[in-house]
Amino acid sequence: MNEIWIKKLPSVEFRTVPSNCLEALKQIVNSNKEYNILSEGHAELTDAEILEMYESSKRVGAVMSYIMHNGSPIGVIDYLSENPSDKMPWLGLLMIHTKNQGKGYAIAALERYEFLMKTKGLKKVRLGVIKGNERALRFWNNRGFTFYQEKQGDKWTIMCFEKEL
Repeated sequence: MNEIWIKKLPSVEFRTVPSNCLEALKQIVNSNKEYNILSEGHAELTDAEILEMYESSKRVGAVMSYIMHNGSPIGVIDYLSENPSDKMPWLGLLMIHTKNQGKGYAIAALERYEFLMKTKGLKKVRLGVIKGNERALRFWNNRGFTFYQEKQGDKWTIMCFEKEL
């Protein structure tokens, strides 16, 4: 008899990152040293860089939330319901603290995000991956995102992906 095992994803919820509580954001971001080197050129972001990340998100109208599990922040998600440049929803960041990676939290957070976008009546979501971030490319490809365009940004080349919901 063939049995199929389905791993149950952990439950996660999103909680808005408050401006007076950026220490957890700093810990999550700075645990992802490889990404920081790729995106910022150094392994650990300073308090000022974390604050700028937070304020930049707010300036463009994005939603930045902690990914919570059992009442503790284990990751961060940042997204725009409508990017002014293409009028499409964009997932700007989905990052899990390295000590919690490989446990299904990113997949659970992505499923929650996709559900939120569907409840808003959205049919497609987009995201960008820094060229050379092979781990992220594998993750997004395995989640049904397809490449549609490469763009040259100020600091990096961005590979753009989208997914039908």
